[in-house]
Amino acid sequence: MYELTEKTVEELEGRQAEIAGMSTDEATTEELEERANELEAIKAELDARKAAAAEEARQAEEVTRMAGKPIIESEERKMFEVNTPEYRDFWLRKLQGNLTPEERTGETYTSSNSNAVPTIVADKFFEKMKKLAPMLSEITLMQVAGNLKFVAEGTRNAASKHSENVDGSAAADTTVAVTLGGFEFMKLIKISRTAKLMSIDAFENWIVEMLAGDIARAIDNYIINDGTNGIAALTWTSEENMIVATNYAYGDVCSLISLLPAAYDAEAKFLTNKKTLYTQIAQILDSTGNPIFMPDTINGIGGRLMGFPVIVDDYVETTASTLFLGKWTDVVGNLSEGIHVDADESAGFNSNSIVYRGLAVFDSKPAKGDAIVKLVTTTA
Repeated sequence: MYELTEKTVEELEGRQAEIAGMSTDEATTEELEERANELEAIKAELDARKAAAAEEARQAEEVTRMAGKPIIESEERKMFEVNTPEYRDFWLRKLQGNLTPEERTGETYTSSNSNAVPTIVADKFFEKMKKLAPMLSEITLMQVAGNLKFVAEGTRNAASKHSENVDGSAAADTTVAVTLGGFEFMKLIKISRTAKLMSIDAFENWIVEMLAGDIARAIDNYIINDGTNGIAALTWTSEENMIVATNYAYGDVCSLISLLPAAYDAEAKFLTNKKTLYTQIAQILDSTGNPIFMPDTINGIGGRLMGFPVIVDDYVETTASTLFLGKWTDVVGNLSEGIHVDADESAGFNSNSIVYRGLAVFDSKPAKGDAIVKLVTTTA
């Protein structure tokens, strides 16, 4: 008996053609017709089995759909990866508390991690942070999970003239290791349950503005003013890396510039707060009577002071009217965990509100002390 396969069909059709061309002797013809009928029956049985199998598959699919468990093809599952608009909408509705029962139980949703911040939202968080925390755009910023050990350039010696056939010796260059841990920066916000009524886009903008904005400000303050790892923690010595003046004057700014090694000049930038910049520095005139500060009239932020770009940051100390000059890429930071958001409705049960928590993990530290100098005044 033939095994009923697709190959069998081809063999049967070939055999039928062979039979049709054989002898026309009466006995032989009857035998051949009988054989041909047998082959036709086998082929018909194969076709019937294929049709039955197809109908069985169709009925099984229909039963599955009627049970409320839609068949999710691989292409549909890909739509719910963290970098897709579909996942972004799901994640935001989950924070709002607007998921359907099927979505909450996972019957209509497939993802390896439903708690991950969508790539689209994470990018908006990061852009907002850099906009509101100017130093995040100036320092060497890493995004490595966990603790980080970063090796930076230390002492760098010039090349030397070499005499032919004389053994050379390695330069006494050094490196500086910066070890960064992770500190949590957290913001809690309580909002009325009317957040459920916001559109997805409006809710996303609110989350980015409130959480990313305030966490960014805390990180920015840490980079500059932390007493252990911030710029303020550097050892400051008058006339070595610090100028102390009674009031800002042209000569004081010139003295400050002279303290920074020339090797850093190409990347050096001033850093100060807006009040110090416009109430004191912008009013200084050079020896020819021209202002030493030229504002950026196009972007409206910062400008140039004695040829160097100026960074304006609200977290630079105002009491001593501090003005920094430095190569800020020698400050190393690591955002080991970007902003993660959680929601808790139970915490606001009595007030009919929802509590949102934003959390990021960050650390930073100057790699080299000689790359930053500062000018302070004894009068604010």
